[in-house]
Amino acid sequence: MLNRYAGALALCLAGTGTVLAAEGAQESVADAMAQVFGAENVKSVTATPVPGLNEVVLDGEVIYVSDDGRYLIQGNLVDIQERRNLTEERRGEMRAEAISALDEKDMVVFEPAGEVKHTLTVFTDPDCPYCRKLHSEVPQLNAAGVKVRYLAFPRQGIPSPGYDKTVSVWCAEDRAAAMTAAKSGAEVESRTCENPVMDQLQTGMHLGVRGTPTIITETGRTFPGYVPAAELLSQLD
Repeated sequence: MLNRYAGALALCLAGTGTVLAAEGAQESVADAMAQVFGAENVKSVTATPVPGLNEVVLDGEVIYVSDDGRYLIQGNLVDIQERRNLTEERRGEMRAEAISALDEKDMVVFEPAGEVKHTLTVFTDPDCPYCRKLHSEVPQLNAAGVKVRYLAFPRQGIPSPGYDKTVSVWCAEDRAAAMTAAKSGAEVESRTCENPVMDQLQTGMHLGVRGTPTIITETGRTFPGYVPAAELLSQLD
């Protein structure tokens, strides 16, 4: 989004050189950002621990803008003393909010037999080799009390054979069985139905998913790529 509007952003901020009063700076920054990105894409503007610097949440991105609306920073804000990546923490909150808004009935879910201690939500592609490797370890995760919920992310895009296979899994009478079959290399009966595959793919792209598997915890922490079950469990605990 930022690259697409870089020229408009430069023109907009060039006219905001006068220093804004610290009080009410967030409102002024929000107005300036709305001129560039559209008010509907400016989700929030809040002060940061750095005096004169505001956090701006755009549609799927976190940036920083000075009180006077002149300077924009794109990157990570890190508290060195506390060793905290404040930007990644905010992104994690955003991911957790987005995932919690999804309906589990639209996912492919593998639940533990007993108490659920943790939940992992995984963007997956049935043909992805590392997704298959992770899926082979789902029983180990379930045995440790971890629920695994799959969201669709056909890497080939739409339309594609991968998309068609993913739709067939989501339209199967037994999604979990169809997912296991697909990830073992077996043929999956071709099916079509009203399905959430396109919406889930778009959600993944909105959250910055670039490949599969992408694993997201309840807190929004992300593991991009395959992580062995034993390592996942140690990270969760």
